[in-house]
Amino acid sequence: MTTDEPSQTPGRTPLISVRDLTVSYDVARTGRSLVAIEGVNLDVEEGEFVTVLGPSGCGKTTFMNVIAGLVQPTSGEVRVGGEKVTGPGPDRAVVFQDYALLPWRSVFDNVKFGLEMQKPLRGEGWRDRVQEAIELVGLAGFESSYPRELSGGMQQRVGLARAIVAKPRILLMDEPLGAVDALTREVMRDEIEKLITATGKTVLFITHSIEEAILLGDRIVVFKSHPGAIKEIIRTDIQRPRSERSVQSDPRFLELRDHLWDALQGEATAAAKTSGS
Repeated sequence: MTTDEPSQTPGRTPLISVRDLTVSYDVARTGRSLVAIEGVNLDVEEGEFVTVLGPSGCGKTTFMNVIAGLVQPTSGEVRVGGEKVTGPGPDRAVVFQDYALLPWRSVFDNVKFGLEMQKPLRGEGWRDRVQEAIELVGLAGFESSYPRELSGGMQQRVGLARAIVAKPRILLMDEPLGAVDALTREVMRDEIEKLITATGKTVLFITHSIEEAILLGDRIVVFKSHPGAIKEIIRTDIQRPRSERSVQSDPRFLELRDHLWDALQGEATAAAKTSGS
């Protein structure tokens, strides 16, 4: 199994640069400090699709939230485009697992909110941008619908459109398909791959699914737990486009799946022993 080390391309600044990142929290109940992630280093090039895989509680979401500017590191730093991250910014957008839509707003107005969060709306050009984002995720005709009238997959499309409408350089996706059924998940995976190909966005995508990590990622970052840290980074090296059916017999897919299964099973076993000791 060939792995990558997090290294910078000579003469080129990565879009996302994470250096010696550690995040810890004070636990009021015990009076102790809990280390969520420790000593994480990673470079992500512009246009890369990087999937993040690891057992529950290994700090994947904390890691993404630091890049988003929603959590401050205890030590170390994150830079985006060479600038140190100190808070949220228009160059990054987050897609959440639970959709996080405003139930009193229509599809059009929920997507519009992605622009409103960035700056006051002026002129009429913003309407075209909202409509373009809606059409890009396949929701044309549903502009006036409300979240309660949509399926889970359609609601997640609204969340995706809201994230891309402001044209960020980076999409941070925290298990965005975790709340949909298996068939919708497969369809949405294909649609996300097509969308990213069309827009050229840089993506950091958290998932618990080994197959999803392989199908979507240019590289797979495997986290270990207690404390959270990068166990290994693996380049997928499977030709795109990829679908679940098309890769089932691909030797590289089978190799990656078996390797990742063994790695995660080992981490889960280690975590269980730690919690039981």
